[in-house]
Amino acid sequence: MISVVIPTLNAETRLPACMAALVPAAIDGLVKEVIVSDGGSADATEAIAEAAGARLIVGEKGRGGQLAR
Repeated sequence: MISVVIPTLNAETRLPACMAALVPAAIDGLVKEVIVSDGGSADATEAIAEAAGARLIVGEKGRGGQLAR
Protein backbone atom coordinates (compact mmCIF):
# COMPACT_ATOMS: atom_id res chain seq x y z
CA MET A 1 0.00 0.00 0.00
CA ILE A 2 1.09 3.54 -0.70
CA SER A 3 0.22 7.03 0.47
CA VAL A 4 -0.30 9.64 -2.23
CA VAL A 5 0.69 13.23 -1.45
CA ILE A 6 -0.69 15.93 -3.73
CA PRO A 7 0.70 19.47 -3.31
CA THR A 8 -1.92 21.99 -4.42
CA LEU A 9 -2.45 25.70 -4.94
CA ASN A 10 -5.72 26.86 -6.50
CA ALA A 11 -6.31 23.44 -8.08
CA GLU A 12 -10.11 23.32 -8.05
CA THR A 13 -10.30 22.72 -11.81
CA ARG A 14 -7.76 19.87 -11.85
CA LEU A 15 -8.12 18.22 -8.46
CA PRO A 16 -11.39 16.33 -9.09
CA ALA A 17 -9.92 14.47 -12.08
CA CYS A 18 -6.74 13.73 -10.13
CA MET A 19 -8.71 12.30 -7.22
CA ALA A 20 -10.96 10.29 -9.55
CA ALA A 21 -7.91 8.72 -11.19
CA LEU A 22 -6.90 7.30 -7.79
CA VAL A 23 -10.23 5.57 -7.12
CA PRO A 24 -9.43 2.26 -8.89
CA ALA A 25 -6.16 1.91 -6.98
CA ALA A 26 -7.93 2.70 -3.70
CA ILE A 27 -10.59 0.08 -4.42
CA ASP A 28 -7.86 -2.48 -5.18
CA GLY A 29 -6.17 -1.61 -1.88
CA LEU A 30 -3.03 -0.20 -3.48
CA VAL A 31 -3.62 3.37 -2.26
CA LYS A 32 -3.86 3.51 1.52
CA GLU A 33 -4.45 7.25 1.87
CA VAL A 34 -4.50 10.49 -0.10
CA ILE A 35 -3.00 13.58 1.49
CA VAL A 36 -3.63 16.97 -0.07
CA SER A 37 -1.07 19.53 1.09
CA ASP A 38 -2.49 22.90 0.16
CA GLY A 39 -0.42 26.04 -0.08
CA GLY A 40 -3.19 28.51 0.79
CA SER A 41 -5.62 28.23 -2.09
CA ALA A 42 -8.16 30.99 -2.66
CA ASP A 43 -10.59 28.67 -4.45
CA ALA A 44 -12.52 25.50 -3.58
CA THR A 45 -9.46 23.23 -3.46
CA GLU A 46 -9.75 22.55 0.27
CA ALA A 47 -13.49 21.76 0.07
CA ILE A 48 -12.93 19.39 -2.86
CA ALA A 49 -10.15 17.55 -1.01
CA GLU A 50 -12.28 17.16 2.12
CA ALA A 51 -15.34 16.04 0.14
CA ALA A 52 -13.22 13.36 -1.56
CA GLY A 53 -12.11 12.02 1.82
CA ALA A 54 -8.49 13.13 1.53
CA ARG A 55 -6.47 14.16 4.55
CA LEU A 56 -5.99 17.93 4.21
CA ILE A 57 -2.91 19.79 5.40
CA VAL A 58 -2.72 23.57 4.91
CA GLY A 59 0.40 25.70 5.15
CA GLU A 60 2.68 28.06 3.27
CA LYS A 61 2.95 27.69 -0.49
CA GLY A 62 6.09 26.13 -1.91
CA ARG A 63 6.27 22.62 -3.31
CA GLY A 64 9.15 21.41 -1.11
CA GLY A 65 7.52 22.55 2.10
CA GLN A 66 4.15 21.20 1.06
CA LEU A 67 5.64 17.77 0.36
CA ALA A 68 7.57 17.78 3.63
CA ARG A 69 4.49 18.59 5.71
